[in-house]
Amino acid sequence: MAQQSPAGDWIMNLLRASMKTKKGVTVHVKGQAISMIVTAIGDHYVEGRNQQSAKIVVRTAAIDAAMMA
Repeated sequence: MAQQSPAGDWIMNLLRASMKTKKGVTVHVKGQAISMIVTAIGDHYVEGRNQQSAKIVVRTAAIDAAMMA
């Protein structure tokens, strides 16, 4: 299994914090910004929801950046 980069660790920590505190997070994937509250984190994906979508699934490898609201 490939080792995660330090930036990947920061992103995963931010996603875990969103899930724990129920605060919104914005993930950036290939130039698109997706705002959501994280509901689950798997080995290769993160799942969330927002006002427009009941379920959003993003591959963690595709996340370029993340920020918490």
